[in-house]
Amino acid sequence: MHSGAAVVAGRVLVAHPSAPVLLFLGTDGRLEREVRVEGLIELHGLDAAAEGLWIADIGSKWRARGGEVEDETGPGRVVLVDDSGAIVRELADPGERWKPTGVAAVAETGEVWVADGYRHSLVHRFAADGRHVQTLTGLEGAGRFDCPHGLLVDRRRGEPELYVADRANARLQVYDLEGRYLRTAGEGVVATPTDLVAVGDALALTDFTQARVTILDGDDRLAEHVGADPGARERDAWPNARDDVGNLVPPPPAPGRFNSPHAIAADADGNLYVTEWLLGGRVSRVPRQRRMV
Repeated sequence: MHSGAAVVAGRVLVAHPSAPVLLFLGTDGRLEREVRVEGLIELHGLDAAAEGLWIADIGSKWRARGGEVEDETGPGRVVLVDDSGAIVRELADPGERWKPTGVAAVAETGEVWVADGYRHSLVHRFAADGRHVQTLTGLEGAGRFDCPHGLLVDRRRGEPELYVADRANARLQVYDLEGRYLRTAGEGVVATPTDLVAVGDALALTDFTQARVTILDGDDRLAEHVGADPGARERDAWPNARDDVGNLVPPPPAPGRFNSPHAIAADADGNLYVTEWLLGGRVSRVPRQRRMV
């Protein structure tokens, strides 16, 4: 099942759907190379930095066995890897058995923010030297986080801001880079915001259970929904499907519609790349000219 995505130096990086391997794709979708990251389980969240690629590994991986799902488990980890996939740094778990879902590096300071979305529903701040310096709970702002999944250091307004996809609360919470709450966005617009990326003046995010990509304008108001399939979640075995004997299989593609959009990245021309969380994985390119903004 595909998880993370990023664009680095004109190449699209996505996580292999069944192994701890980074797939380097051209913007035309052709596979250029593969890089294995030894010791990880699930390359769930990716963020590029000057010194390498940050990876959030939730420490578990679902695998289909006939009609059931088995869960491979291990420790959650947040690591920095170089171009060969070698781990060059690792952040220490600040609590007990975290399951980090998202990571965002701050280019100006070298700090790193990490979302522990699948265990404690917290967001952690690390100094450039790896020291843990702050924890956000959501109570500083609109209320306690519930699965803070994806993070974005956003620079559209001049001063960088931290966007938190507060997924199970159906909203975005926005902070400055000192951890001070600024505002809430997306309420009444998104249902399960999972990952997000700035595209020009707009913000694009995956709305997982609504099977769509949502575009917010420069004021964080709804501009449009892209590729929506509102009935996807109601299908048996979603985000997958079942064959005639009940085995889990990938769902058939529906042209122009998403099934379970998970991670999102954008290239310099504003084209979007969306991974879907389903058996075998799926990566879609959404050209800028197909969108309103």
